[in-house]
Amino acid sequence: MAGKYNVMIDLDRLKDPYNGLGQVAINLGDALSKLNDDKIRFTFLVPEKFVGHFGNNVSYEKVSLRRRLTPWLCPGVDLWYTIHQDSWYFPSRKRKTYILTINDLNFLGEKEGMNLRYRMKRLQLKVNRAQVVTTISRFTESEVRKNLKTTGKDIRVIYFGVKVNIFDNPAKPSFVPDGDLLFTVGVIQPKKNFAVLIDFMKELPEHYVLVIAGNKRGEHSIELESQIRSKGLEKRIILPGLISDEDKYWLYTHCKAVVFPSKLEGMGFPPVEAMRLGKPVFASTFSSIPEVSEDKAYYWENFDPQKMARFFLENLKNFESDPGRPELLRQYSMRFTWEHVAEQYLSLFKEVLEIG
Repeated sequence: MAGKYNVMIDLDRLKDPYNGLGQVAINLGDALSKLNDDKIRFTFLVPEKFVGHFGNNVSYEKVSLRRRLTPWLCPGVDLWYTIHQDSWYFPSRKRKTYILTINDLNFLGEKEGMNLRYRMKRLQLKVNRAQVVTTISRFTESEVRKNLKTTGKDIRVIYFGVKVNIFDNPAKPSFVPDGDLLFTVGVIQPKKNFAVLIDFMKELPEHYVLVIAGNKRGEHSIELESQIRSKGLEKRIILPGLISDEDKYWLYTHCKAVVFPSKLEGMGFPPVEAMRLGKPVFASTFSSIPEVSEDKAYYWENFDPQKMARFFLENLKNFESDPGRPELLRQYSMRFTWEHVAEQYLSLFKEVLEIG
């Protein structure tokens, strides 16, 4: 590796490998580690237990208080890339090349007062410092330009990849009720808009059941489950909490459709995951969802439960009558692979470092 430019990839979010950014860190790390470039070598900043995880084609540095609090005492690199805007780690010198990915500005609708001002000030300082800012959708790019000072700033859109882990003969999860299955997944928070699915399910024939998988920490999941019970749907709508990749694969492969009414998404993985497995997607028209899914999803124009149900049943019937539709969705989803993401970032690193 002598003579190569050293590019640091900040993968600190591997500290929680099962959340969204943890999965981004794993998948991007895997893809970058497979690249063999004669001018660039990678050093991955990782929690101690991930040292060596990506093989011997990359170098490693353990996350540490020293790196966080006194980076000028740590080894330098030629370029620093961080995969999300909330990292606490920076290059050893302020003039070093720094590339920052902003995934979303969802906190604008979730925080207020001093908390919001502090968050915005901290992010603005990072944007000021970065030579290039990347976003994971044009929607996020527009939000960044609207809410942050970006005059003269180089901003690029590089979508994240989507990977679905495949399992041979996965067992049916014990929490799944019998019936025609609908599935959705995401952290159980108001921005995901799962509440509209309760009355939607009330309008569907009783043989339809719904699994809403995702982290249930917080009061919102309690509120949702209370609403489900009050409408007598506790046997038809199940919130199992976090699920394994194997359970997730079973749910995707056995569901009739994926329903995704979310209002805030930097990119939104579940629709593309569903398409990867040839499943129809019924989604909202908010944020980045139409941008990413284009005309490959069915979009609810509003959340009137009767209209939602009627639209769903009509278009599910249309989907099932078109034998070529699942393969069309699978092919479309292959636009979003981690191998492609890694190649795009390698090209960006070379461009910024001015190497051919």
